[in-house]
Amino acid sequence: MKIVSLFSGIGGFELGIKKSKLKEKVVFSSEIDMNAKKSYLSNFNDNNLKGDITKISEKDIPNHDLLVAGFPCQSFSIAGLQKGFNDTRGTLFFDIVRILKEKQPKYILLENVKNLVSHDEGRTFKVIIKTLNEIGYTIDFSVINSAEAGLAQNRERTYIVGILNKKAEVYTKDVRNKKIDFLKSTFEYKGFNFFNSLRFNNEQQYIRDIISEEVDNRFLISNDRVINFLESNNFLEENTERKIVKLFDLPKEVWNDLERQRRVYSINGISPTILARSDTAKIFIENGRNSYIRKFTPREAFKLQGFDDDFISNIERTVSITQQYKQAGNAVSPPVITGIINHLLEYMEIKDETKNFKFIDLFCGLGGFRIAFEKAGGECVFSSDIDKYVKEVYSENFGEIPYGDITQIATEDIPEHDILCAGFPCQPFSTAGRRLGFEDTRGTLFFEVARILKEKQPKGFILENVKGLTNHDKGKTLQVILKAIEEIGYDYKYKILNAKDYNVPQNRERWYCIGIRKGSGINIEDFSFPDKEELEIKLEDIIEVINDESEYTISETCERNIRIHVEKRNINITSHTLAYDIRPSRCHFVLGDISNCLTAKMGTGGSNVPVVINQNRKLTERECLRLMGFPDSYKIGKGYQSYKQIGNSVVVPVINKLAKELIRVINL
Repeated sequence: MKIVSLFSGIGGFELGIKKSKLKEKVVFSSEIDMNAKKSYLSNFNDNNLKGDITKISEKDIPNHDLLVAGFPCQSFSIAGLQKGFNDTRGTLFFDIVRILKEKQPKYILLENVKNLVSHDEGRTFKVIIKTLNEIGYTIDFSVINSAEAGLAQNRERTYIVGILNKKAEVYTKDVRNKKIDFLKSTFEYKGFNFFNSLRFNNEQQYIRDIISEEVDNRFLISNDRVINFLESNNFLEENTERKIVKLFDLPKEVWNDLERQRRVYSINGISPTILARSDTAKIFIENGRNSYIRKFTPREAFKLQGFDDDFISNIERTVSITQQYKQAGNAVSPPVITGIINHLLEYMEIKDETKNFKFIDLFCGLGGFRIAFEKAGGECVFSSDIDKYVKEVYSENFGEIPYGDITQIATEDIPEHDILCAGFPCQPFSTAGRRLGFEDTRGTLFFEVARILKEKQPKGFILENVKGLTNHDKGKTLQVILKAIEEIGYDYKYKILNAKDYNVPQNRERWYCIGIRKGSGINIEDFSFPDKEELEIKLEDIIEVINDESEYTISETCERNIRIHVEKRNINITSHTLAYDIRPSRCHFVLGDISNCLTAKMGTGGSNVPVVINQNRKLTERECLRLMGFPDSYKIGKGYQSYKQIGNSVVVPVINKLAKELIRVINL
């Protein structure tokens, strides 16, 4: 993917993208500051780095797929103007706009200070969003704290993501920032939902994790009055959870400085925002009677931003300490950029040359296997499903129509592949007097999986089915399946996994079977099913606030039945309390952070779709997709066919974890 970077600074965007899963090539970058350019070139030996973007014609900039920019914030004069493209003239944002207008890259990622959204009483931001919409971009925006990406710094910045000509979506509640959520609801714009589903999985750092044990005396905050102050006071240090912890203020008579420069913070918390100056935050180092106060070193300031040691060392050899402080404070946080780019990959149209293995998708349904395996770097070379509705939805999302009835497709017509994926329907087999192997599967849909495995001999496979497969037909069904797998030349492992154990808030147990071809030199025991994870995405993060979608409103009878059971059982209703299987005689409730299992019965109507009690409505199709781990970019219609297919689908994040482990083991 070709990238253009504007207002590049020292290359924070570039480093963040480099550490992402995106196969990138920066074809053009620009920066006007000479010292920043020196630091940039110390880490990126790049002939494509240019100077003042205002002096460069947009026609001279190479074609590209992604434009990134941390642009300066300037107010726009909007009096009597259309509040769009023309309003940006004379500002540096205009230089971004003219390039976007000319080159039309598919994706954009912009960064600015938190206060961009309120700058000039909000006029600046509204002009920016209107302008981006005007030139063809559907956008989402939010304020993200770098601490969310595991950094030991409280640093809130505004991020804008745009996709060219993407279909607009109704905005969902911004779970990160109430002010942003309010802003999204107050003005019209063409947007989509990106940041709500963005998650960072980085380990949280604290100041104590990044500071050096010994530093030069020039970084100490010390005089006789400071020393006496420390000796005559005790300061309680406690471990914290992602918070700034101010221990005390130095009295002005002890340290004569501005009030903010007399604040002293605990190393067991996180740092305030690093600024572009050398008077950084003060920290307290407890060392018995030799306790002392010091400021962050330039290296530590860079580490608080998420830069690595080699990157910092190159800058240290290039520019002065004063410039290092300035550059650290002005930079974007690379780990935040990495997380955003990795999430944006779910929306990107990646060319086939980035794929490093081939897979097929049998009984493909909505394409959950495909999403998971493409995300892992695979290319889907064949898919099939008999359902007419499924084929339409699959085609809309993946640009190709699956082949139909797999029983009518000859094995020789199926392309060669490395991995076979199948969430096959479960059917009983007649086992009386037979040998419980390949031949016993004839007449069942598993036979179609088996014959393809037998003839094509891919390196591995992943099968998914309901938990009940293990005791289906008194266990005979599973017995036949496993015997057939052995007979056609595969070693296997299987396990029941629950979606709620893999950061998907749904209580959904499914049988997963992993196979590796015998004689490949790979031991099936090298494959490990994923360890359980702490649930970070909660039900409340998935459920939206909907006030005007009457099509989801439940009947008065259903509402009355729910109310009867709520009162009877004294249920405490929250914003995300669900009810399902609603009858006059019974009603089940979801009272925690995890939904009940979604099933294909949702497609039969009635009370089979869970109900958001305090909104008197069913879960929407979008909310159900989120509970299966599908990205918000996935397109699906409304109605019971959609609910049915969602209930039949696989959980994308679970499949993705299995895919990555299988790929690792068989070395694709």
